[in-house]
Amino acid sequence: MMQARETNYKEVLCDERHERIETRLTKHGQQIDSLEKCTIKLTEMVDRYDQLAQRQEARITALEKKPGLLLEHVIAYVASAVLGAVGSALAAYFIP
Repeated sequence: MMQARETNYKEVLCDERHERIETRLTKHGQQIDSLEKCTIKLTEMVDRYDQLAQRQEARITALEKKPGLLLEHVIAYVASAVLGAVGSALAAYFIP
């Protein structure tokens, strides 16, 4: 009879430990699920910010090119004016 009580006590103790372990596993599973959701959201945010950074980089590149393009246009206009003047002077010289 003493051995039956001891066995019963061990089973109860084992069941209590098992319940605590199951409770902890359930809690950890919920925490893992929560972390997975956070990871997904963070990944989406990083992707959006990466796309935003790429668009801003393209804008900056375009703005950096703008003064150079303006200078190229000015040089082209000046060259056209000079060549036009030289052409006009030559035409006036050769055509009486």
